[in-house]
Amino acid sequence: MSLFWFSLGGAAWTASEYAIHRFVGHGPRRKKPATLAARLSVEGLAYEFNAEHLAHHANPSYFAPTWRKALAACTAIPLVTGALVPFVGVRRAASFAAGFAATYAGYEIVHRRIHTHAPRSAYSAFLRRHHLLHHHKTPKLNHGVTTVFWDKIVGTYESVTQLRMPRGAAPQWMVNESGELRPEYSADYVLVGPKREVGRTTPQVVEAERSVGAA
Repeated sequence: MSLFWFSLGGAAWTASEYAIHRFVGHGPRRKKPATLAARLSVEGLAYEFNAEHLAHHANPSYFAPTWRKALAACTAIPLVTGALVPFVGVRRAASFAAGFAATYAGYEIVHRRIHTHAPRSAYSAFLRRHHLLHHHKTPKLNHGVTTVFWDKIVGTYESVTQLRMPRGAAPQWMVNESGELRPEYSADYVLVGPKREVGRTTPQVVEAERSVGAA
């Protein structure tokens, strides 16, 4: 195992995270592949991510099934490894792929926890504001999830101190049993818009509330 190439693989994932999110997740709609083989191609994987990401934006509590993510990773990572072997050798290529895969797994955990768990540190609170701003105000900005590095480099970063959060789209960790903002988050968020019935989450409602948050 090469620590340098492992770290390089991890850094490469953060760039991929940004690029995939911006140019595939928020890219043009793609045509559904007709065959299983086509779905496992690069274009097929792009279609799957684009469709699942649009569904996640319509309903932030929705996440693509784990098996689909695992299938995509098991398809893409061996391709990356195989492409590198002729240039850097097996050990370095494998180390790069391991770092890429480990950081990708970390991204999946961080992204889900942003929506499902309260922050435990100042940095995790910052990541939540950064990502929720992307969801509810500026979907063309703040594409990084685990880091804001590439957003700042490319110029798609927007800072936020206090986010106007659509009340009906607020994650459970942010509100109490009555649907009101928990006091510990009052410096970071302000709830706006009408209350929604418990358990009612539709794309139309979320889209309407997102427009209120962007006002």
